[in-house]
Amino acid sequence: MASLTWNQAGGIFSIGGTISNLIGANAAANTQKYQLESQGLNYEHQQDMAKINARMLEMQAQQIARAYDRQIMTKTMQAGLSTSKMRASFAARGIQMGVGSTANVFASDAIMKEIDKLTMNANKVRAVNQMRTRGVQADIRGDMLGVSANNMFASASAVSPMLNMTSTLLTGVTDFAANKGYGFGEWFKKKEG
Repeated sequence: MASLTWNQAGGIFSIGGTISNLIGANAAANTQKYQLESQGLNYEHQQDMAKINARMLEMQAQQIARAYDRQIMTKTMQAGLSTSKMRASFAARGIQMGVGSTANVFASDAIMKEIDKLTMNANKVRAVNQMRTRGVQADIRGDMLGVSANNMFASASAVSPMLNMTSTLLTGVTDFAANKGYGFGEWFKKKEG
C-alpha cells in the first residue's frame, strides 16, 4: 500500500480549497445578483412614489388655480359693488356723472380694478406654474429612477454564478497542473503496481 507524501497531502488540501472556493464563488455571485435585484426593486418603488407625487402636484396646481379664480371673482365683485355705491352716492348728491373730476374718479377706479385683477392673475399663473414645475421635476425623477431600475435588473441578469465558479475551477486546475498533480500520478501507479 502506497502512503501519501506531504506534496500529495497538500494537493488534497488544495483540491478541498478549490471546492470550498467554488461554493464561495457561487454564493458571492448569488448575493451580488440578489443585491442588484433588490436595488432595482427599490428604484422601482421610488419611481412609483415620484409618479404619485407628480400627479399630486398637478392636482395641487389645479386647486391653486381654482382658489385664485375664486379670489379674483370675489375681488372683482367687491370692486363692482364699490363702484356702484360710489355712483349711487354721487347721484344722491346731484353730481353730474362722466364730467370733470367724476369722470377721473371713475376712470381711476376702473384702472385700479383692472390692475388688481391683472396682479391677482399674474400671482395665480406664477403659483400654478411653480407647482406644475415641481410636478414635472418629480415626473422626470420618476423616469430617471425607472432607467436606474432597468439598469440594476440588467446588471443582475448579467451576474452568472456559473461564470464565477468556472473561473475558480480554472484557477484550481491551473494550480493542480502547475504542481504536476501533486504527485498523484505516481501515487496511483504505485497503488496499481
